[in-house]
Parts: sequence; C-alpha cells; structure tokens
Amino acid sequence: MTLVALGRVLVLMLSCFAVAVQAEPRRYFVDVQLPQNQQEDYYIRLLHLILNASKAPNEVIEFRFANNPLSQARWVAAVVQDKSNNVLWTMTNREREQSMRAIRVPLLKGLIGYRLLVIRKSDAAKFAKINTKEELLALSAGQGMHWPDTEVLRANQIKVTEAMAKENLYKMLVAKRFDFFPRGAAEVKLEADLISSQNLMVEPHLILHYPAALYFFVNKENTELAQRLEKGWAIILKNGEFDKLFLSTERVQSALDFLKDPNRKIIEFENPFLPSDTPLNISKYWVKPSSLP
Repeated sequence: MTLVALGRVLVLMLSCFAVAVQAEPRRYFVDVQLPQNQQEDYYIRLLHLILNASKAPNEVIEFRFANNPLSQARWVAAVVQDKSNNVLWTMTNREREQSMRAIRVPLLKGLIGYRLLVIRKSDAAKFAKINTKEELLALSAGQGMHWPDTEVLRANQIKVTEAMAKENLYKMLVAKRFDFFPRGAAEVKLEADLISSQNLMVEPHLILHYPAALYFFVNKENTELAQRLEKGWAIILKNGEFDKLFLSTERVQSALDFLKDPNRKIIEFENPFLPSDTPLNISKYWVKPSSLP
C-alpha cells in the first residue's frame, strides 16, 4: 500500500471514529427520590416532557430512582443538601422557597388547593348540613406532618390531628380520631380503592379552596438544572404540550368534574403562607371553576 493510500485509510478511519464519538449520546441523569415501582406517573411524564424540550440534540434524559421511599420532609432535606440533579415536586410555601429553588409554574394549575373531604359514611347527614366555613370549624381534620396544608388549615382555625403517612390518616379517620381528611381534587381518583375499602366516602357537596401551587424544586445552587426546567417549561407551555398532557390525565379530568359539579359549594380559606411572588396574575397557570366548560 502506498503512503497516499495509507493516508486515505487513516483519514477514513479517523472520520468513522469521529462520527461514532459524535453519535454516542450524552446521558443526563436526574434523581427522583421515589422507588421506580412507586413513581407518580403524571409528574414523571411532565418532568420528562420539560427536560426533553430543553435538551441538546445528542442528549438522553435518564431518571435515577431511589431504592426506598422517602417521607416528604426527608425528600425536601435531600434536595436542600444535595447539589446534584435532584428534583422534588411538592406544594410551595415561604419556607420551602427560601431553602430551595422553585420553578414557578404550577404543575396542576392550582388544583392542589381544591380539597374534597373524605369522611365516614355514618357522618354523611352531619356534613350535609354544613354550608359555611364557620360551621366547619366545629369539626376537626387529619393531615400529614410537614405538609404545608396542615399549617394552612390551622391558620384558618381548623383543629388538626397529624400523622406521618397518608395510610395512617385513613385508619385514624375510621377510628374517629378526627372528622374529615381533606384530599386534593386530583388525588381522590388515585385513592378510590383505599377510600372504599375503609368504608369511607367523598363528601358530595363541599369543596375547600385556598390558593396553592405545587412546583418542581431543585437545589438552590443548581442553576443549570433550574434554567433547563424553566426553558423547557416555556417551550411546552407555548406549543401546547403541557395542556395536552394535563387534560389527557384521568385524575385531572376527575378533579375538573368535581369542580364543575353545580351541587358542590366551594368554601374559601386563606393561605397566609403563599409566597408573595406566586404568579397568581398569570391566568393560564390556574384552573378557575367559573370558566370551566
């Protein structure tokens, strides 16, 4: 083989190597503190949609799930302490926005602030007579430790009994430790089997409401991930992909049906813990029952 021919072969080999290197995707890992078999499908799908919208052409997004589930308090602590690509979704308050970086687009368009009351079936007649906030104050609620909703209810003068796990709260409701368990309008669909198995029911004519937002949060210093999420959000809000996912989600549709029910009365509560820069003035971010078709 002549030197010229050998040179051509080397050039060809180097070109092929360069193409192979260029074709090798860059893996971008995101940590989620849930076991893979307990992932919350809507939030994972939404997070994937956002990150795919803002990724480089040669990137592949991969989630790393935890081996064991964390309580909400421990998940918050993990994001506060870990500067890697750790993403949390949870309801916001001033304290959380001081310790973590919030990506301020509500994941459920404010549905998290519309609460249905899970009650004992034997108490249905008692709740049927309640029509005002003042009448509700005579009863007590169950809520989770470290849930922002707990302090919201207390700020509105509701007596609250706390427990660590949602399942324990359902058992405590059955045991008459309190009178009602407020659940998000988009949560009761997921918990229907648990509710029916405990001989409980969703109260049919009341909804509690306070302004609330559920966001993605990242470590305060992880500017790169925060900017990726903000960029991706802007893209899927503009191209309609977020609304498509939101409206195609079964539990969202179930929640909207509850809000559209003319037989349901909405009792308004205040949320004194909502950060002042919550984007309440951006109408496309929020569901309003009065504007639902």
